[in-house]
Amino acid sequence: MHTPNIKRILSNTSLFRMLDDEQLSEISVGTHPIRAASNTSIINQGDAPKGVYVLVYGQVKIGFDRKDGSEKTLAILGQNKCFGLCEMLLDRTHLAFVKTTADSMLLHTSREKVLDVAKDNFAFAQELMVCVGRQLYTLTRDIESYSLQSAKQRLAGYLLRQSQYQSAENIELIASKTLVASRLSLTPETLSRLLHDFSSEGVISVSGRKIKILDFEKLGALLSN
Repeated sequence: MHTPNIKRILSNTSLFRMLDDEQLSEISVGTHPIRAASNTSIINQGDAPKGVYVLVYGQVKIGFDRKDGSEKTLAILGQNKCFGLCEMLLDRTHLAFVKTTADSMLLHTSREKVLDVAKDNFAFAQELMVCVGRQLYTLTRDIESYSLQSAKQRLAGYLLRQSQYQSAENIELIASKTLVASRLSLTPETLSRLLHDFSSEGVISVSGRKIKILDFEKLGALLSN
């Protein structure tokens, strides 16, 4: 991919949008595209931090391998999301792997270029902090839900958040039910049972990965029980 195209794509991402033309040119020099088919490893556990990744299109999952051979999914990221920031800023090895779950295109920007530009652009440095803060907040919320919420409450909270993100009562699961179940620390069987229960209770209707929330009040009340 030619540098002008990389520069144009970078200018449309939430992470790099505030950079001026000169800074975008500087960032572009340290950026290269990665095209990857589904189930391609982008980062392996233990890899050294080499920079930040931005997902142009497609989807990735972040997780780690359990001792029993299964995977724990920490996050499912889609278009315009970034990852690798915490490790890059701390200069620590990656504790989790990142794999594509669909055909994807990513941009990888070197650590040196990101830090150089951040020194001269406060808005960019602030955006880096916001991204890290958002990831920490999400992780803390997840730990709270795993510790204090029932499986039913976890699913209710997830569906309500997805309705906010997708701005509709009609939502679509962002990944396979198996992957979403891992994200919520549920078994696929438990997720399927809960979706069936919610449907039987008239809270939602389900058609494959498409879900319509029929009773927001009842779904929200589950979180306060």
